[in-house]
Amino acid sequence: MQNGPVHTSPLSPAGGVVVEGLDLTDDLAPYEDELRGLLRAHQMLCFRAPDLAGEDQKRLLACFGPLVDESFDGSGWSFVSNVEPGGVLGDGPFLFHSDLEFTPEPLWVLSLYAVELPDTPTSTRFANGMRAAAQLDSGLLAEIEHRTALHVFPLLEGRGDARYRVRDLDDGAPRAQHPVLLTHPVTGERILYVTAMQTDSIVGLPEAESEAMLAQLWSQLYAPDNVYEHEWHVGDLLVWDNLVLQHARGAVTGRRTLRRVPVGTVLARLRDNVY
Repeated sequence: MQNGPVHTSPLSPAGGVVVEGLDLTDDLAPYEDELRGLLRAHQMLCFRAPDLAGEDQKRLLACFGPLVDESFDGSGWSFVSNVEPGGVLGDGPFLFHSDLEFTPEPLWVLSLYAVELPDTPTSTRFANGMRAAAQLDSGLLAEIEHRTALHVFPLLEGRGDARYRVRDLDDGAPRAQHPVLLTHPVTGERILYVTAMQTDSIVGLPEAESEAMLAQLWSQLYAPDNVYEHEWHVGDLLVWDNLVLQHARGAVTGRRTLRRVPVGTVLARLRDNVY
């Protein structure tokens, strides 16, 4: 297959498009600007790409910035898997989160490619923080305008089905503060950046007030019309903006392997990046 005109169709009202017309094994250089523009505009790109090699996934992701090699073997990809040797995350459910939100430099773009799936349906859910921010009422918007949130992660905890809290952290566990209304460093759009898994509190508020405010924000963020649930099929490749879209999943039943390639860079430098 040779690359031709790129066509897109919507994934859901909460964001995302299916991208057609590209052979991901072919030269993507002529399409880099278009791909970046599509990601800026829609926050998620879905490709149907049977038998896609890991190297081709890497070449596509390199269109969006510097690759992060999370592998143990230098391959440049890792596996979210309950069967692959070295695979991570196992079978358990995971609450909504943004990868590395508990550091000063969250990952920028994430990708997962469906290698092996159970016989029963399996899915990943995505909540759109940019869309949620745009829909906040003026009163709540004013309350959070200059607030920051504390995000935490316990180094010794493998579960993802419970919210992490400072009071439960092990010594040396990472934590970071980010604006509740994060400004996207490339698009300038505001993003509601508090997550069900890793946001401990709104900085400077008493516990009860912080919890009440987070509950209000999460009700907007995780409203059904602001969440897209992607039911996986073998050969699906999802590429998404990790700052705008939070992701979550239910428990996994059966053999499941997704190949992961992320993009990351220092947030302060993103304004100078081509994305």
